[in-house]
Amino acid sequence: MLECQLDDMTGEHLGHVLEQLVAKKGVLDVYYTPVHMKKNRPAVLLSTLVTADSVTEIEDYLLLFTSTFGIRKREVNRTILDRKIITYLSPFGKIDIKVGFKQGKIIKAVPEYECVKKQALETNIPFHQVYSTVQTYCLDIIAGKVSIDHVNTK
Repeated sequence: MLECQLDDMTGEHLGHVLEQLVAKKGVLDVYYTPVHMKKNRPAVLLSTLVTADSVTEIEDYLLLFTSTFGIRKREVNRTILDRKIITYLSPFGKIDIKVGFKQGKIIKAVPEYECVKKQALETNIPFHQVYSTVQTYCLDIIAGKVSIDHVNTK
């Protein structure tokens, strides 16, 4: 985990940095947390979870493209679910669903945001309506009412 506090960058600049980091190989997660620095200045803590082999590259990026003068570095452990992406033919069109497994059992199913957004825009139906319709299907997957064995996977 690489972290740095930033109190002198604009929101636009921070957004650009986050977009660039997300696109980099070896970056597993990026997020901002609001913090207060000395002299009670508002700032953000930029946290970047990276693979071990990308640490140097991402440190170099942070030092060059942000205002930070230093980076905190620590090892973290994480637990992740096995996952599979399935494609659901919804009433609004094809929407990908991320299905999470623990020890072979389905414990989560979530519509992929970008697919929901695309179908909502193409069909001119509110995002929340498309999402909630697909979420109902996801709940049926979790409850075992729908088998995903026959569904297209990615």
